[in-house]
Amino acid sequence: MTTRLATLIGHDARLQLRFGVYYAYAFVILFYVLVLTYAAPYLPAWTVGFVVFTDPSAVGFFFLGGLMMLERAEMSRVALAVTPIGAADYFAAKAVTLTAVGLIAAGIIAGLAPHDVRWGVYVLTVALTSVTYIGVGVPIALRFRTVTNYLVGSASFLTPLILPCFLALLEPMPIWAMIPPPAAQLKLIFLGLGQGAATPVEYAVLWLSLTAGAAGGVWLGVHALAKEFGRR
Repeated sequence: MTTRLATLIGHDARLQLRFGVYYAYAFVILFYVLVLTYAAPYLPAWTVGFVVFTDPSAVGFFFLGGLMMLERAEMSRVALAVTPIGAADYFAAKAVTLTAVGLIAAGIIAGLAPHDVRWGVYVLTVALTSVTYIGVGVPIALRFRTVTNYLVGSASFLTPLILPCFLALLEPMPIWAMIPPPAAQLKLIFLGLGQGAATPVEYAVLWLSLTAGAAGGVWLGVHALAKEFGRR
């Protein structure tokens, strides 16, 4: 990690603390813990995995827009654009800090899973899923001018994007259904939480889809930011 990136990560962490991101999300996670603890006997087995997919794994998507709006209001990105910091540095700092928040939340929620957690599968899946939606969130956030507009308007972009995730609920899940990244993300979260099993071939398809989704998200995010920062 370069000194420049480490400085940016520290800046982003302080920004998120100053604007109450950590406090707000702690309240959200407490709510999930209470609901999953007391309502678990009445909920479908896939509930915990679906909560992780739609919240901790995608937490960066929701907070990214708010942070970018706040930076715009403070002219922070304008200042960064005239420094040696490039789009990739800016994106990496956001991805590291917001993914870390998502991983902590996902780890807490995993403690409520009814099966033994496969931590390697679980952590890597949540991390790559988080990076995917942070990347997707960048060009969407650049379309809006206020936090409210982003939170409302972004749903029209995100909803059709993640709809294929419901393919992960198929039992058995066919190979073709594992190809869309959202379906692979949710299926791997289920597997990480100890729900179900997969053959080596199925794991290979799932990991390839997950990795391709993350790579596409990173490219999309950095490409969109490069237009705003100027390419370098």
